[in-house]
Amino acid sequence: MGEIGILPLMVRLLVDTYRTAEHLRGERTSQEIKKYVAICLKPGKSTGPDRCPNELTKTMTDEEFQIVEMWVNEILTEDTSRQRETMNGTISQLHKGGSTNKTSDQRPVVLLNSVYELLNYVINERLKTIVEPATILEPGQGGGRQGRCVGINMQKVHLIQQEARRRGRRVYRVDIDFKNAFNAMSQAALWRVMRMFKIPDVDLLLEQIYEGATVRLAPNNEESATITFNTGVAQDDDDCFYYFQK
Repeated sequence: MGEIGILPLMVRLLVDTYRTAEHLRGERTSQEIKKYVAICLKPGKSTGPDRCPNELTKTMTDEEFQIVEMWVNEILTEDTSRQRETMNGTISQLHKGGSTNKTSDQRPVVLLNSVYELLNYVINERLKTIVEPATILEPGQGGGRQGRCVGINMQKVHLIQQEARRRGRRVYRVDIDFKNAFNAMSQAALWRVMRMFKIPDVDLLLEQIYEGATVRLAPNNEESATITFNTGVAQDDDDCFYYFQK
């Protein structure tokens, strides 16, 4: 586990020529963290193992906010190994729909503690400031990017089809759906690709977080087995790594 082969395509694409002065690590100010709490933590969401809803986090007292701020900045600047329990999530199964009840019909999602969600939003924002200006992403990648959406690409396809009909031409379209893509993704490959793109602090932050993050099946108590991911990501904990999974 943890070993991957050579990535010749990435080498041919000259991904190692990217440069950035930004860093993933480093403290956030109180004002910045308050902005994330106000904007990113959505109300009405299911709670994580601590049973603390986002609404409670959004209405913290000043003293409670200082504790959260210290925790977030400790993760962003120091070792994450002491935060294992806070970075635990609860696996919940959601049925995809239909009349059968096979295992493949269930979509596992991971419910996180609100402060852990907050940390992921902070990391995701920093990834954006690194990735977007460097034009690392393909222009056609719309999902999860500000000012873009999958609907825009669908509209482009529709316009191409309309133009082909007008000219009496034929259009060939290929749709690829990677089965179990998020769960089967190699974390080692993900870290390697990010390093090739010169994303800083991968080993000091992202790898440490995933090494320290655990999940348990609901109801997530002492009788539940503790699981550590070595492949894939914890859906819906994929925002901060969205760019490099697609």
